[in-house]
Amino acid sequence: MAKPAFVSSSLPRAALAGATALMLLCSPMMIGTAAAKVGVTSATDGDPLGKPPTEAERVLRVGVDVQANETITTKAGDRAHLMFLDGTSLTVGPDASLVIDKFVYDPNSKTGDLAITASKGVFRLVGGKISKTNAIVVNTPSDTIGIRGGIAMLDVNQAKTRSIFLFGFSMTVGANGRIETITRPGTEVTTSFGSLPGRPTLLTRGQLTALLGQFEGSKKGGTPGGSGNADQAAKNSGFSDGNSSKGTGVDGSKGDKFGSGPGPGNRNPNDQIINALTQSDGLRLPGQVQNIVNTANAMTSTVTYKGTMSGVAVHNGNPSLASGTYQNVWNVGARNGVASAQFNGASFGGGSTPNTFAVGNSSVFTTAAPLPSTTGVPGRSLSLIGTTSPTSQVGAFVITGPRYGANGTFQSTKQ
Repeated sequence: MAKPAFVSSSLPRAALAGATALMLLCSPMMIGTAAAKVGVTSATDGDPLGKPPTEAERVLRVGVDVQANETITTKAGDRAHLMFLDGTSLTVGPDASLVIDKFVYDPNSKTGDLAITASKGVFRLVGGKISKTNAIVVNTPSDTIGIRGGIAMLDVNQAKTRSIFLFGFSMTVGANGRIETITRPGTEVTTSFGSLPGRPTLLTRGQLTALLGQFEGSKKGGTPGGSGNADQAAKNSGFSDGNSSKGTGVDGSKGDKFGSGPGPGNRNPNDQIINALTQSDGLRLPGQVQNIVNTANAMTSTVTYKGTMSGVAVHNGNPSLASGTYQNVWNVGARNGVASAQFNGASFGGGSTPNTFAVGNSSVFTTAAPLPSTTGVPGRSLSLIGTTSPTSQVGAFVITGPRYGANGTFQSTKQ
C-alpha cells in the first residue's frame, strides 16, 4: 500500500526537515522528534507566550518553533508574527489567545489544511499556499471564518467577532446556519455571540486605522535589533517579509500567481505587488490599495551564498556526525538558484539549471525534486528547504540512499 502524501498533526520527513530549517534548531539531533513543528516565530514585541501540548510554556523569541496544537497568548504590550511552512503568516495583536488546531501541508502538491481557534484579540492573517485551494478556517466564540487566497483581520472577544476582508479571493463568515460571503475589499461582518452574522458593511478610514494601530509595537522591548514594530521586525528578521509585502514573481516554470489581484488566478501587470498593511509605508485603504512596482522582481542580478553543513548520518545502522559545504547562486529576479553541496563524501547539484525555487510569496525556498549525487557515493539524493534574506541562506537538509540516511542544517552568508 502506498504511503499517504500527508497526515494530520505530523509532517513528512522532508517537511519536518523544513520545519527545523525555519526554526534554526541548534542541534541536528532534534530533527525527527515527535513534536509536529508547523512554523516559526519571525518577529515579536514584548514577551508573547507559546504553550506546546506536551512542553512547558515559553516566551516566543525570533526563531522559536511553533507546534501543532500550541496555545499562543499575548499580554497588553505583546505582539507576535508567526510564519507557517506553507507561507501563511499570522500577526497576533495584544491581549490575544489562540490555538493552532490543525496544520496539514504537502509541499509536493502544495495543498493542505490550516485551522485556528481564536478566543480573543486582534489578528491579521495573510494566506499562503494552503489558502489557494482550501480556505483557512478560524473558529471564534461567535462564528467560523474561512479565508481564501487573501488577507483578513479579525477582532475577537467573547461577545462578538468583527471579520474584515482586506484583499484576495473571498472570505466567508458562518454562524447559526447562515453564511455571508465577502469578495469586496474593506468589508466587515460582525457576528454577536449566539446570533446570525451581520450584513456586510464597508469600513471607514478611521475604523481601519484604529485596527491597524493595534499591530504597532512599542518603541522599546521589541524584537532585538528592531524598532518594536512587529511588521517591520518581521521584514528584518530574515525569515519572512510577510506575504502582504511580497511580489508575485516566483520561478517561471511554475507559473505561480498567488498574491495578485483581484484573486489568485489573475496576475497584476508588471509583477506589481500589494503592500496594503504595513504602517511603516503608510495606510493603504481597501478599494484604494496602491500597487507598487516590485523592483526585486525586475532585478536580474545574482547573489552567491556560501557556507557549511552539519548533521547526523546513519550508514548501515551506524550513526555518526558529519559535515560539509553549501553554495547557492541565487537569481534575485527569478527567485530561484543553482545549489551545490558536499556532505559525507558525496557531492550534489551544481551545473547551470536552477534546482532551488522560492515557495510562493514567502522567503522560503526548496528543491522541487531531490538532487542526485554527482560525484563520490552514487545513489544518494539531497533535499533542501530554507529561507533567503539579503545577507544569508539558512535551512535544513535530508539525504537518502541505499542503507544510508542523513539530516541536519546548513548556514551560509552572502559573498
